[in-house]
Amino acid sequence: MDQLLGGLFGGQDDDDDDRRQTRAKDFVNRYETGSPTEGYDADEAAQNYRSVADRLSPEEYEDAAAQAFGRLSPQERSQLGQMMQQQGGGRFPGVTGDDPRDLARATSRFRQQEPGGLASLFGMGGGGGGGDLLGATRGDRGGGGGGLGDLMSNPLAKAALGGIAAVALKKMMR
Repeated sequence: MDQLLGGLFGGQDDDDDDRRQTRAKDFVNRYETGSPTEGYDADEAAQNYRSVADRLSPEEYEDAAAQAFGRLSPQERSQLGQMMQQQGGGRFPGVTGDDPRDLARATSRFRQQEPGGLASLFGMGGGGGGGDLLGATRGDRGGGGGGLGDLMSNPLAKAALGGIAAVALKKMMR
């Protein structure tokens, strides 16, 4: 576990490993407690997403997304699907319902086509190494999402990114 988190988030020091593991567990616990849209901020959700998402296979990513979207209410999933349709410029065909698996499949396909995946869709810039779970500077938000603006003020965008990151981190920590 320490080697995995160290590889994901840098650093080799044992104290750094302990801090990384503690912070990762804390993030997962805050995500899992109460509403999936509360308990963490948008910057933290985006940083964690960027740190973890590129390390997941398409299947792992889709599974994490389905679990995260499953924590949202049917109405929230429907709203998230509509938001993805509007911001995605037609790259989310058929995403209109509230099925977490349908949203996850569409999100996984989008991630494979678009560097940065949902982070770029929601205005958080590119993926891969754009931030680090435990040491990234707040406000290091990368580029805009193609002029889409910063959608991270939307709690559903935050919940999508934070949820995928939290589910994936939890699996990595097992």
